[in-house]
Amino acid sequence: MRRLPAALAVALALAVGCTPPTGPTDFQVVSGFRVDPTFNAFNEACEIRYTLEESALVQIRIVRIASDGSKELVRQITEERRETSGPRTAAWRGVGPNGLFAPQGEYVVELYARLDGSDRTEQWDLTTIMFRS
Repeated sequence: MRRLPAALAVALALAVGCTPPTGPTDFQVVSGFRVDPTFNAFNEACEIRYTLEESALVQIRIVRIASDGSKELVRQITEERRETSGPRTAAWRGVGPNGLFAPQGEYVVELYARLDGSDRTEQWDLTTIMFRS
């Protein structure tokens, strides 16, 4: 029985649409993702903290889940931008797209991170509740 060289086998696998395995061995780009404080952005900013294990393209958004289950963008904290590895902090002061305070309620902080040259984007979601005191 004749064996195919490894490079040819990989090229054939890619040509027929095989995808590389995913699972617990996948590398995580983001660690330590949290929002502080998680309750009152009207009196002080919510700090969005995370650590990048490698340089990546990062985007952070604040969304609210509508009653029909759709996502409503409240605030784009950062457009996709390149960030170097290490600890990072961003802030949301509870302001919506119109420049006024967003109404009290439950919000989701979405963080997207993509390694350079990769087509895989990691998404991290945290829920924060805002109220007026």
